[in-house]
Amino acid sequence: MENLKKTHQRKRYVEAFFIFSSLLQSAFCVTHYSIPEEMEIGSVVANLAAELNLDVNTLSRRKMRLDNIANKKYLDINKETGELFIFERIDREYLCSSKSATTCVLKLDATIENPIRIFNIEVEILDINDNAPHFRRDTTHLDISEATPVGERFSLNNAVDPDIGSNSIKTYYLSESEHFNIEIQTGRDGSKFTDLILKKSLDREEQNVHTLILTAVDGGVPARSGTVSIVVRVLDTNDNAPQFDEESYTINLSENSPIGSLVMKLNASDLDESSNSEITYLFSLYTSEKTQQTFTLNHDNGEIRVKDMVNYEDFKIYDMEIIARDKGTNSLSGQCKLTILITDMNDNHPEISVKSFQSTLKENVEVNTIIAVVSVSDKDSGNNGVVDIRINDNLPFALRESSDNYYEVVVSKPLDREKVPEYDITFTVTDRGTPQLSDNETITVELLDINDNVPRFNQTFYTIPVMENNAPGALLASLTALDPDLHENQYLVYFIIEKDIANTSMSMLFSINPENGNLYALKTFDYEIEKEFLFHIEARDSGVPPLSSNVTVHIIIMDQNDNTPVIVSPWRAHGTVVEEKIPRNTDKGSLVAKVIAIDTDSVHNSRISYQFLVNTDTTLFSLDQYNGEIRTMRMFSYRDARYQRLIVIAKDNGEPALSATVTIKLSTVETALKSYSDVTEVHLEYDIFSDFYNLYLVIGLGSVSFLLLITILVTIVLKCQKPNPSKAAPPSRNSVISSERNSTFADSTLVSNDAYWYSMFLEQTRKGKLVVRQPAPKGARYVVSSLPRGTGLTDTSDSAASTLQLLDVNDNVPQFSQTFYTIPVIENNAPGALLASLTALDPDLHENQYLVYFIIEKDIANTSMSMLFSINPENGNLYALKTFDYEIEKEFLFHIEARDSGVPPLSSNVTVHIIIMDQNDNNPVIVSPWRAHGSVVDEKIPRNTDKGSLVSKVIAIDTDSVHNSRITYQFLLNTDTTLFSLDQYNGEIRTMRMFSYRDARHQRLVVIAKDNGEPALSATVTIKLSTVETALKSYSDMTEVPLEYDIFSDFYNLYLVMGLGSVSFLLLITILVTIVLKCQKPKPSKAAPPSRNSVISSERNSTFADSTLVSNDAYWYSMFLEQTRKGKLVVRQPAPKGARYVVSSLPRGTGLTDTSDSAASTLQEKVLKSRVRAAMTVRHEMHFGNTKPRDQKYI
Repeated sequence: MENLKKTHQRKRYVEAFFIFSSLLQSAFCVTHYSIPEEMEIGSVVANLAAELNLDVNTLSRRKMRLDNIANKKYLDINKETGELFIFERIDREYLCSSKSATTCVLKLDATIENPIRIFNIEVEILDINDNAPHFRRDTTHLDISEATPVGERFSLNNAVDPDIGSNSIKTYYLSESEHFNIEIQTGRDGSKFTDLILKKSLDREEQNVHTLILTAVDGGVPARSGTVSIVVRVLDTNDNAPQFDEESYTINLSENSPIGSLVMKLNASDLDESSNSEITYLFSLYTSEKTQQTFTLNHDNGEIRVKDMVNYEDFKIYDMEIIARDKGTNSLSGQCKLTILITDMNDNHPEISVKSFQSTLKENVEVNTIIAVVSVSDKDSGNNGVVDIRINDNLPFALRESSDNYYEVVVSKPLDREKVPEYDITFTVTDRGTPQLSDNETITVELLDINDNVPRFNQTFYTIPVMENNAPGALLASLTALDPDLHENQYLVYFIIEKDIANTSMSMLFSINPENGNLYALKTFDYEIEKEFLFHIEARDSGVPPLSSNVTVHIIIMDQNDNTPVIVSPWRAHGTVVEEKIPRNTDKGSLVAKVIAIDTDSVHNSRISYQFLVNTDTTLFSLDQYNGEIRTMRMFSYRDARYQRLIVIAKDNGEPALSATVTIKLSTVETALKSYSDVTEVHLEYDIFSDFYNLYLVIGLGSVSFLLLITILVTIVLKCQKPNPSKAAPPSRNSVISSERNSTFADSTLVSNDAYWYSMFLEQTRKGKLVVRQPAPKGARYVVSSLPRGTGLTDTSDSAASTLQLLDVNDNVPQFSQTFYTIPVIENNAPGALLASLTALDPDLHENQYLVYFIIEKDIANTSMSMLFSINPENGNLYALKTFDYEIEKEFLFHIEARDSGVPPLSSNVTVHIIIMDQNDNNPVIVSPWRAHGSVVDEKIPRNTDKGSLVSKVIAIDTDSVHNSRITYQFLLNTDTTLFSLDQYNGEIRTMRMFSYRDARHQRLVVIAKDNGEPALSATVTIKLSTVETALKSYSDMTEVPLEYDIFSDFYNLYLVMGLGSVSFLLLITILVTIVLKCQKPKPSKAAPPSRNSVISSERNSTFADSTLVSNDAYWYSMFLEQTRKGKLVVRQPAPKGARYVVSSLPRGTGLTDTSDSAASTLQEKVLKSRVRAAMTVRHEMHFGNTKPRDQKYI
């Protein structure tokens, strides 16, 4: 029905528009029509042909048409009827989007041809209510504080309706609400908008969100509407104070509760939200400071925890007031009271107090010695205050009660520091309360050491293997002894107990570090010369008295494979090929030749095995690997070549193996030849003298043999001509001592009344001998009396003055710590690198002590040593000035001199041996097979080659040292791993099987030669093998020149023979000079019989006779004499010129009386006459019961 009404209404509009258009056309010549929007497509607007007085039948022929509007065709003309109809739906809001326009007109031009005429047509589009009001958003959000006053207005987004006039928005409606209302207002353009008005206060705690519906209604018929949802969120204000669950709390808490334990968690709530509901807990001002120190309050969650120790004896009740405060802008707070009642417990531990304590004890302390006093106490009462005390078990100590609550700690068992060096004594006290409480206290008792342990070696017998050809100075072993004592009782000194072997002292062969027991070899040993040494090492501590022990050391020289096998048969001249002839009809198994090689190494290393290096026909000859016999494996055939070449290698059994080779060229003859033994009719001796070269070798051998015989004879003669020792005079009672240092006295016992002089001039060595350790004053004489040990001297004994001031003179030569320095230096060192610090010591003072170091110039290959090395003149630091190369220079030998600044200056020098140590810095070089410019090596091999045949041999050399130059060979590429094998040591490539028809004709092998360095360096060679059907020459024929000939050329042998002759001549000259020197030694003069008194030489190191030395004045003993390790007395400083010293010598055990007149304690300031000295000597000798005066010896 509504559609019919709309259709009728539109028809009435069209009829009225037609009438109106005809009127306008007559007035303005513009055809005007009015139509409503949204008319159906095909609806007729008007009959345009009738309006324009056009013939309907001519419209198509005259091509009548309408122009398009914006590429859209809203209207069109029916050319058959001339009617103007709707071609496309018309939307007024789309064509005229501006609401300010009151009319919306479409202007069209109708065109017709023949003749051309243009008609102006205007179509007005009338609005209908086809659009409902709508809001830009479906939901609008508003945030309004709950504190907003009533009457507050809030703007809302208005609705939009594209229609105009009465069809646009007419009014708004708001859903029912207790708190909100709206007010509608009209704008200047007639549009309607509304404001939201608060008519009642909001409370967020009652309702925090309000949802409203706003409806917009237009004025069309029928009316259309649109809605929007308004969500009002009420914002919180801080209008609620926090509140606790209860106003007061009472809690029971045990004392000694753990710190951090939870007492209570308070809870306060706030109805507000966000920061207004966040609560902070605080102590109020009414809470005492002690309470706040004892308990802690978590400000965020209200937890109350124990902060400090809670003790019932201190406080029984804790009262506190807690405030809960929110974090709003105007914060509000609430409070509650909390009472904590402390429950009493047995919480007082017993206490220990150490009143007296001795922390250190000697390990030999007596039993029952008191070492500590302790007291115990407990604050509790009753059983809680009764204390029991004990110490830990298994200790050599005991507790002894001395009085109430006082206890003594005593030694209950003997102590031994070496078993337990210190004791921790723990006192444990326990009360009798419930629960039981205890405490402990520990004291540490340290035991002081006494020298009661002998040094102990780990073994009683050391067997040390040493490889021959060792480097001088090489470390052999560390012979360490252990002494469980401490400090000086533990400090050990090691030394070799002297033992001569073949007139060679052990100290010339070996050296031991006195501090750590490291044993070094001082020379290079040769197994073929010396095979073992047996001696003793002593370790002595520094205690008083010193204790010592020794150990036996057995040095075994181990053999190295350092001698190459020498082929002695078949003999060859100058390393040439050995030619042998053999009948062609030789039977199978016949001896062709025999290779004999010898090796001077030990049995294991000298075991020789023989192998074919080249065998032209492996089916024809065989070689016994043990005896070197070459025999035929079959008879010769007509296919066999006339000439056969065999290369035999003789290898020893060492590691690495050394070898020698010999090349044998066999010629077969048709006629029957003599047997092998007949062929070699000429004896070896005749062969040796066959040419000039061998003649030189025999001459050299004969010369050396002759020289050896001469050396043996001279040695026998020298042994037989050793001079007999001269008959020494019997020792005298008194001897004048030399004033030179290190003069040795006889084995005797020295006694003196004045220990100052003893310590000043004399010193007793480790083996009980006396030596003079500093010069005596010039022009003075000292007499040292010699008495048996135990002799007492009285206070009335005469003694010289005991005060002497000595000024230093430059009389000490700088001494290096070693006489020979061996310094290893790694090659490729950085220039300026520090090599060693060569420091000398000078016991003088002041300028006599200041040393300057410099290198003694020595040219090596026109290069000065100062161009190679530099030494700091102040501290002796030795530096390298260049980078050394082991392959160019292997060692340097020169001298360093240390010179003091005295007048005149004294100096000493030391030999420095710089040994350049090799680094692996040279790549292996492949010399065989030869290749031009690194190209591929082409080899040809018969296809019928047997299994095990030699295909090729790779030889590489390395210029580094022996260890780094050891070459191993490996396949880097092998096209067929089942066909070829490679010996990793000699580089031989052999077939593992025979070739088959499946095998490729060309094989490619890449061999890598690696040295033994770290990191390893390598070189590679590529071998291209081609198999051929016809038999080729063997590998041996390709290498026509034998290895021996390449190495041992004629020119080389000539130099070798000349060298042998020169060395032999020098040996002969040396032996002759030695014989001449031995024969020219003067015969010792017959010494006078020794007297009881002897004047000692003033030269240092003069040795006294074995006697007992006694002196009344120990000063003279310490000033001039010193006892050496072997019990002899030596003068250790020069005596003043013109002075004499008388040493009285008595058998041990002789006593002297208080009135004894002894010349030993008298200092002769001037030279006495000989008869006065003789009288003094006679009187002294008679005092000791000698009726016959003895002579004195003056030196």
